[in-house]
Formats: sequence, C-alpha cells, structure tokens
Amino acid sequence: MKNKQLLCVLFPLLVACTGQRHQQQVSSESIIEEAVRKGEVLKGEIVPIDTALFRYAYRMRVQGDKAVILDLHNADYYYHVFTYPDFQYQSSFGKRGEGPGESIYAANIRFAGQDTVWVLDDGKGRMYQYSGIAGGKTPKQEKDILLDKCLFRSLDFDLKDASTVVIPDYSGENRFSWASLSSGELLRKSEQIPVSDPELLRESAPAVAQGWNSFVSFSPDKKILVSVTQFGDRLDIYSMASQKHIGELGGDGEPQFKVSPEGYGLPAGRICYYDVQVTDNYIYAIYDGRKFKDIMKLADAYKQGGRILRIFTHEGNVVKTLVLDRPIAGIYVDEAAGLLFGMDVNADEQIVKYSTCNRQYTPSKRRIR
Repeated sequence: MKNKQLLCVLFPLLVACTGQRHQQQVSSESIIEEAVRKGEVLKGEIVPIDTALFRYAYRMRVQGDKAVILDLHNADYYYHVFTYPDFQYQSSFGKRGEGPGESIYAANIRFAGQDTVWVLDDGKGRMYQYSGIAGGKTPKQEKDILLDKCLFRSLDFDLKDASTVVIPDYSGENRFSWASLSSGELLRKSEQIPVSDPELLRESAPAVAQGWNSFVSFSPDKKILVSVTQFGDRLDIYSMASQKHIGELGGDGEPQFKVSPEGYGLPAGRICYYDVQVTDNYIYAIYDGRKFKDIMKLADAYKQGGRILRIFTHEGNVVKTLVLDRPIAGIYVDEAAGLLFGMDVNADEQIVKYSTCNRQYTPSKRRIR
C-alpha cells in the first residue's frame, strides 16, 4: 500500500494505580530475525472468499455463525457480512457517502446481540445501530445517534453494556469518555493519560491525546477494559470492579510526537499497536514497532501491519510472543476453535487464518519485550 494510504489511516485525525513497569528494549526487528533464524515463524493460510470485495479489510467481528468485516477504503459499503467460519458472503451495509444514514469515515464495529451491531462514523460524529445481521437478510439501520460535541474525533469504541459506550477522549482532558447509546450524551469522563510529562499534558492536552491515540477492548464479561497505543509501546488494563489500573510500558517507550504550531500531535517515533482483543483467558495484541523514518525510506515497498502477536494475562504478564509470516492490521481470536484471523491489507485476498490459540499458556513474570 502507498504511504499516502498509511497517512489516511494514521491521521484521520478506574482510579487506583499499581504503577508503571518498563522493560529494556529489544527491537521488533531483532525479535522477527530471531524467529526466522529458529524457524519459529507462524504460517498463515489464506481464506478464500467467493467475491472481490476488500480494499482495506481493517476489523473483523464475530457473533455465533456470522462475521462482519469493516473495509476502510471500500468504494460503496463499509461493512460486509459473511457466514462463519466458512466465509460465504451474505450482504453489505453502511453505505459510504454524506447523505442521511450514510457514513463519511467508518471507525469500528461491535456486536450488541446475535444479529445487531453498533458502528461509529467519525466523519459525522454519529453512531448507527443495524439489525438483521444474518444470512438471507439485508441489514437495516435501526438507530442514528448524534454524539455529544465534546466527543470530537471519536476514532474507536467498545460497548460497556446495552446503554453505554466508551470512546477514547481526544480532548486530552481524560483517557476515556462514556456516552449514552440512547441520546449520544456525554455521561462522564475517566482516567488520565499516563504521559511521563504532566506539564506537556497541561499545556497541549489535545496534541497529547492525538499522540496517545488508542485502541480499546472490553473483556467478554466487561470486567476489564484494555487500551493500547497506536504510536507507543503502551498497554493499560483497567478493572471495572476494583478500579485498579495496571500500566505496562514496553521497550519501545511511550508515544513520541511533536506538537505542531497549530497544536496538533504529530507522531514522531514508531508505529506500534494495530489492534487488541480481550478474551476470557488472555489479551491479544498485534504489534509493529518500526520507526516512521524507516517506513518512509521503504516508500511503496512498505507493508502495513504488525508481525508480532503479544499474548498477555489479564494482569499484564506476557505469556507468549509469536511472529507471524506477514504483517496484519486487524485481528480476531476464536479461542474455542484455537484460531487467529488476521487482516492482511497488503494483499488481494486479505483474510488469513492461523492455528495458534487453542492452548493454555503458562503465566510468567516477563513484561513486554
């Protein structure tokens, strides 16, 4: 993919704490080279589909016997429904456009029931609920919610329950915003961005929030909320019950960015996490780690996505680091089936299947490396 497409993706621009832990740096390049040398690279299998759909398959969600895939650059529709696990195409929805009920910039998708999803349109600051996510049906838009104006630049979300959505706070005032799914009203904000320079946060809060752009995932039982940073080696785990916070800072460090004269936070270090998913047993996150200056040197040869799959316990301990045979931008883990699905945005056939997750890993005291 071209670097201008990379920029389109990158710049569409809970209280007690157990502390922050930092590890000595081991570069992603070294991790990959070591896995190649030892013959420990995990091989993927292309999942063929019976129609040419994808331009940039970014996120995949599964509920029962159906899967929905978000395609960021599709010319007509953002969301595509398939049977699962055999991936027979069923329908598309979420028309791209500026008209009523259409989306300008789709950001994510979450199931809210067996055949219902919520989707986020950052371009309009709206959330839509669709029903009829099933074979033989055409998904129907049921709700159109205008989000509170305080929730500007809503780039990711997850559902706490049937009435509440959590969205990373792009103002920099807090880490998260919580809004109503019935009115779009801001209900509250929580947590602070754990930046090491509090003075910078006070002076340039929106720029810090942009530099700390995060992806979020709730555990299936909604007991923990996990956040990973796109431009830094940072994992945060928040307990909904105890209000405890575990912060993990990996060897590549916290997000590095420059504050532009206009007050924007422009990433200046590395592209790090691409996606995160919390399951009943573990936290799975896909990691890149390459420096922006090295990415720019590659020009059109650069392949987007991360090759390093980190698997954590719910307490933040690394139990396994796997190296994949190609970079992927989005993940879905089916723990019961022992499968990992990756979105390879660099290929024509973009769904890749890995057999890796049907095991119980032994917890250790190792931190991120």
